[in-house]
Amino acid sequence: MSQFFLSLGQLVVALVLSAVATYLTFYLFQWFTRDLDEWQELRQGNPAVGVVLGAILIAVALILRPALSVNTASWDVGTERFLQIMLAEAVQLAVGLVLSVLILALVLYLFAALTRGIDEVQELKRGNLAVAGLFAGVVIAAALLVSQAIQDIMGLISSLLF
Repeated sequence: MSQFFLSLGQLVVALVLSAVATYLTFYLFQWFTRDLDEWQELRQGNPAVGVVLGAILIAVALILRPALSVNTASWDVGTERFLQIMLAEAVQLAVGLVLSVLILALVLYLFAALTRGIDEVQELKRGNLAVAGLFAGVVIAAALLVSQAIQDIMGLISSLLF
């Protein structure tokens, strides 16, 4: 029964921090596209903006996924230490969230720096799906490439907590 409550608590922590991750992801995209009103573009049905926002959300989920699994088996504490396990998951998710935002900000910055011949924001505003697809691929690929490192960092955090 204690495993059920532990899983339920982990679900609640994950839901709350996932909502925060979604908000911060959208804020990150707004920071990158300062000359673009994302909500207006979405209301107008701009598919390029929708594709990129969706890809960035997927990228954050891929990066944060390892932070959602707190490996209690290696702690040798059982499920009785419910609050400590919840705290460990919250710490892992918070660190993972910060890392995901920083990683994606760096990826967006590098992508923009390497593609100086293209004004990505202007192309997205025009609804250019080719640029949106490339942009989406870049952020998802980066997330896939760093997710193992994030998992290793989460393991280190977990071992430091217990």
